[in-house]
Amino acid sequence: MPAIDKVSTEKHEGDIVCIASYGDQIFTGGADGKIKIWDKDLNLVKSVDAHESYIYALAVNSKGKLYSSSCDGCVKFMQPPYDKVEELLRCDDVIQSMYCEGDVLFTGDDKGVVSNWENDKMIFKYNLVEEVKSLAAEKGWIYTVRDLDMVISEIVQGKSGKYVTKAVLPGKSPLCLVTSTDDGRHKYIAVADRTGKGFFIASNSMADRFKVLIEQQDCHEMIINAICTDDTHLYTGGYDNKVKGWSDLSQGKLKALGEVDTGSCVNALCCCANNKAVYIACSDGLVRRANFL
Repeated sequence: MPAIDKVSTEKHEGDIVCIASYGDQIFTGGADGKIKIWDKDLNLVKSVDAHESYIYALAVNSKGKLYSSSCDGCVKFMQPPYDKVEELLRCDDVIQSMYCEGDVLFTGDDKGVVSNWENDKMIFKYNLVEEVKSLAAEKGWIYTVRDLDMVISEIVQGKSGKYVTKAVLPGKSPLCLVTSTDDGRHKYIAVADRTGKGFFIASNSMADRFKVLIEQQDCHEMIINAICTDDTHLYTGGYDNKVKGWSDLSQGKLKALGEVDTGSCVNALCCCANNKAVYIACSDGLVRRANFL
């Protein structure tokens, strides 16, 4: 039976907007401009004054380097053990989504520009035109979504800022790559549908023409804000205060694992590989841990 088994005893002042994990550590970014670091049992390890205002997104690379973006126009980072905040970028644009592919950082802004960074140096910019609310990238493909369509773009190698649109699927933020494979490309893409109350799973394959495999319509009473995966199961959460779990991702029909009620709007989710738990960032400033298995 799914249950919330831990709730943080300390909280952000206002919403927790984003959440990420690395090893046994959980990171949360809040409307208060703070990044809080928790252990897997949601004991507060550290609170860092990272930004002057609302934090939009967090991303962690393969070495544990933590990136954060804020409406103060900055992208900042911290290296383990997360004692020092350094500035990567200051601009006038709103960078509201980030993603790390290994050690490469991708950022997406409100103007539709996706930038990729290696060794903290900007390599290319891709003007994808539409505001980037959710973002992923792998093996030369960039996945972006706003409110109507999820777009898959392929980077043209050797040509600065050039890309080719490979597919457009009707959907809205958020999106999530699901089920890793040996060749480094995930098998599936999970995206909220245009109503926002359901989601679909599509093949992450050009050979399959990114075919929609599963449609889970109207599975939430209100808008879905968050999707995450532990690579085997999928979890969704939103304005209805519910987090729902799903399995049998490759069977053509999902199996519902049940749900938990957080009592507060769900803004973001992440999974911790070390304990198979789901960590829930809520609008009341608290972090919750749920187990579905």
